[in-house]
Amino acid sequence: MEDLKSKINKLASFLKVDSENQRLLIELVETCLRAGELEKAEHYLQQGLSHWPEDSSLLFQKGMLCMYKGEYSVAIEEFTSQLGSKVPQDIVKYNIAWAQLALQQPQNALSTLDGLETLSPRSALLKARALHYLGRMEEAEQLLIFAKTSEETALEAESVSALLALDQEDRESARTKADAILSKSPRNVEANVIIGILNLGDGELQVAENHFAVALAEKPSSGRGWLGEGLLALLRGEFSHATNSLQKAVDNMPTHLGTYNALAWAHICNGDLSSAEKTALRAKELEPRFSETLGTLAIINLLKGERNSAAVQAKVANRLSANSFAGRFAQALLESDSGEQEKAEEIVTQILNSEVNEQGERLINSLSRFQSLTETKKNN
Repeated sequence: MEDLKSKINKLASFLKVDSENQRLLIELVETCLRAGELEKAEHYLQQGLSHWPEDSSLLFQKGMLCMYKGEYSVAIEEFTSQLGSKVPQDIVKYNIAWAQLALQQPQNALSTLDGLETLSPRSALLKARALHYLGRMEEAEQLLIFAKTSEETALEAESVSALLALDQEDRESARTKADAILSKSPRNVEANVIIGILNLGDGELQVAENHFAVALAEKPSSGRGWLGEGLLALLRGEFSHATNSLQKAVDNMPTHLGTYNALAWAHICNGDLSSAEKTALRAKELEPRFSETLGTLAIINLLKGERNSAAVQAKVANRLSANSFAGRFAQALLESDSGEQEKAEEIVTQILNSEVNEQGERLINSLSRFQSLTETKKNN
């Protein structure tokens, strides 16, 4: 970072002497962006555009500034205006796809990447992330093989491959891959999240906490990191902490259905059934047929004393999936004439620690796996 700041100062001093040097100004804008000096980047960018308002390289940097600022919709507009310009078109399309994926538009990102002239390891990696988002795991893994051939993208490709293993319930493979990554890069975000989640499921809470702390220190916007921390807080009975962390997870993963359900349970434990219901209903809006959401709503209604509504939702949840744990749990409470007499905290503790399948997996493990919307789900 110091080297970049020194370079900024040097380039700025050169620009004072040679203010009409367009190439120098563009390099200065690029360096400011890389250093995170967004205000300086914007200042020099505006200076350049005042001299050369139609210059494609400067307009491309305008799109890059939007990317760094997290203004992805505006970035897409800026980059789209550069289609057909002198800027290398595969780079323009790559950035459009990157912004689309950041906006939770994986299908659009795939369509954009399909229009590339040449598939580079970097674009293959981005395409793999989009496929992962859509649940097309085998296709994603094939692209990662290519992405691993480049030193520039190899480590990130290995990280995505480890996530694929976790999301396909291959815990041993996920652990092996994540451990290998951490041996080379101890502060790798995704590997720390994976090991944290695996230790959470094993009951090694302190070890899990240490890994989540590293992941969030490196990337405060890690949705999976906040999900892990929130589930950890739930297990420890720290319900205010859990709701705060899980809300951050939802903010960073707005289509991750398992996170909404975990947040709903945290609200239940905090005695806030109204917020729990709003959270679960938001998840239902995103995907009306996700059985765990309907099971969660059944439990909420049961705690509110609305047994008839709870019975209907539990029935639908179990009809949608015979493996709907929340649905089966709600049904068991109904059949035992329990629910409103049960303490919310006890119910959630049982849910999180009970086994959900013959392999002995607990719900806390399945919640941490990828559970996102797909275009197929939307269109069916």
